[in-house]
Amino acid sequence: MAQPDAAIRVKPRKRRVGKVGGDIAGSSLSVHPSMRAEEAIDLADLLHALADPTRLQMVSLLAEHPGEVCVCDITGSFDLDQSTISHHLRLLREAGVIDCVRHGVWAYYFFRAGALEPIKQLLKRLERLETAQ
Repeated sequence: MAQPDAAIRVKPRKRRVGKVGGDIAGSSLSVHPSMRAEEAIDLADLLHALADPTRLQMVSLLAEHPGEVCVCDITGSFDLDQSTISHHLRLLREAGVIDCVRHGVWAYYFFRAGALEPIKQLLKRLERLETAQ
């Protein structure tokens, strides 16, 4: 338990190297994001769909197997309930990462070529900005 009269020590904040703008509010330097809001929303939705270990494994499984993979094989590859598998597949499908076709009663899933291109472009752009500094 902390002592009630113990003084709180605050470490002074150091000025960041490469700080943009001045120390005065209303600096003449204008800073604007280079990414449009719509692009940021689309990328965030795509990244959110991928931001789960199970969904990443599913994408990897589908990307590694060209063609269509039966949902029964996907379900058998994970120690999860069928409803949980369906939930993850639906989120990936809604994000445009994967797609499916039906053959009779079975759904077959496949990785959509170029689905991750926006993420690749974002990482390339960030890498260029990082190396330019």
